[in-house]
Amino acid sequence: MTKRLLIITRSRLSENNGGANASKGFIQCLADIFQNCSVICPVYDETKYTAPQNCTCYPYQDQRNVICKGLDMYRGRVCANVPFVKKHLRNNQYDIVVIDHSLAGTSLVKTIKATGAKLITIHHNVERDYNDDNRKGYSILYRLPYIHFANKAERDCLLNSDINLTLTEKDASTFRNWYENRNLHLHHWGTFNYQPFKDKQFDSKKKGKMFVITGSLYFEQSLHPILDFIHRYWPLLLQECPEGQLIIAGRNPASVLTEACKHQKNITIIPNPENMDEVIEKADYYISPVNLGSGLKLRIMDGLKQGLPVLCHDVSAYGYEDIANHNCLFAYRDEDSFISALRKMTSSDISQDSVYQTFRNFFSTETGSKRLLEILKNENLDI
Repeated sequence: MTKRLLIITRSRLSENNGGANASKGFIQCLADIFQNCSVICPVYDETKYTAPQNCTCYPYQDQRNVICKGLDMYRGRVCANVPFVKKHLRNNQYDIVVIDHSLAGTSLVKTIKATGAKLITIHHNVERDYNDDNRKGYSILYRLPYIHFANKAERDCLLNSDINLTLTEKDASTFRNWYENRNLHLHHWGTFNYQPFKDKQFDSKKKGKMFVITGSLYFEQSLHPILDFIHRYWPLLLQECPEGQLIIAGRNPASVLTEACKHQKNITIIPNPENMDEVIEKADYYISPVNLGSGLKLRIMDGLKQGLPVLCHDVSAYGYEDIANHNCLFAYRDEDSFISALRKMTSSDISQDSVYQTFRNFFSTETGSKRLLEILKNENLDI
């Protein structure tokens, strides 16, 4: 397509975490479709992230002092990109602007619409649900204005975008229920692995009893579900698999997690691993106990791309329905369903290669680009 496209993201594209990797996948899909792409993003290390060849990156740096940041929070400038974006739009003209996560569009929607560009917003989650699950650890002086303006940014994007894209059908359904009488031009798009898939060889004999959990081990939305899993579900797993071993790997494990694991049988914590893939390769099954929040739980991809069947809470299963339908993912909601899902998974004869190929079919950027093209055509934005 010859249209000029601008992507505005708040993700730090050099980082290797769920949100950043999702954004990189979206950028790759968009770059596959649009020949002329620009990306406004926080300053990043180009040695750690290489943008698609047809993308020009315009990095900005947050140079505000603490006082200015505090004032900006109460003025609705949740992100530091506002002055940079406004200046950029005065000097450059685009046909389509994509807001990658509604927070990146805080205080910018009217400015973007005034340029005459079509607006697309990618909603990474439902802000209300995300903020409800991550209240602790933040000062009320910060939390109150943040939640207010985060919800406002989401609402502004929903009501003014020419297309709204979500990562899961559940999030799309939530937004539709909020505005039953309004056409939000809402579509479930999904998320996609930003790196090209490689052909892999797996050990066909591998089927032991090693389980793995990964994630940010200090972040409330992942920490508390892991603690809940250790206390409620790990003893049940050991009843079914007495020789079971569990690896918990991720960034900066909280002391409460380290302490909890001291008193549990056969659990090993690996803090800040240099290569997460090498850790996951040791396992036979992947577990995602996250039972909070909205959006798509991107860490599950860590397991799927290593060909591991996934055992996860119902909340973590949102967005992976196709994977579940192919017997690569098994969901639970309580103790009884956990035992049932565990038995189904461990008795399944599905190979690592089958899991990997299923993941590849549904989560490649080729799949994402094809799906997005269909959405654009449906909304008459492909001409």
